[in-house]
Amino acid sequence: MPAVATRHRLRSAALELFVERGVSETTTKDLAHKAGIAEGTIYRHFESKDELVRDLFEDHYFRFGADLDRIQAETAGGVDAKLRAMVEFMCRLYDHDPTLYRFLLLVQHTALPNIRTAPTSPAVIFRSVISRAVAQGEIPEQDPVLAAAMVLGTIIQPALALIYGSLSGTMSDFAPAVASACSALLRAPRVQPATLN
Repeated sequence: MPAVATRHRLRSAALELFVERGVSETTTKDLAHKAGIAEGTIYRHFESKDELVRDLFEDHYFRFGADLDRIQAETAGGVDAKLRAMVEFMCRLYDHDPTLYRFLLLVQHTALPNIRTAPTSPAVIFRSVISRAVAQGEIPEQDPVLAAAMVLGTIIQPALALIYGSLSGTMSDFAPAVASACSALLRAPRVQPATLN
């Protein structure tokens, strides 16, 4: 089997197992069995399971960010139109590739601190859209890092509710409400942090 095909099978198997069982619960023996390869073959492609997790996360996370950047750039109109298009894309990804979406959501807390920074991360793309909207006077002055975090939370929490069964339906069913909430959030009155006396 060519090395490229083996690597592809290993990465596909890892995505499925990491989502199904969790990263820490998945062994290299499990990965080898699922991919149909010898356990030692894994180490020809990755130094460790942690490197495999990092490779999968970086590749998909930055590609996801690049797609969001392309979508916002191609969408005519202001911040509301761009947010709507970005939210719709994220919802479609959840519906069409739930394994990948779940992997990105469930692994981000351990993977994000260990990856390089890049201008195409989803958080950076949302920050840039918000910063431009502030500069153009579309939305009130605000911290783009905090605003992007709140917008992403507004998108991610319904996805988690679907994953854990407290919501039912498809993520795309909720796209209009989520996009509307994101737009409203960016226009909410700003409360200054309390100061200590």
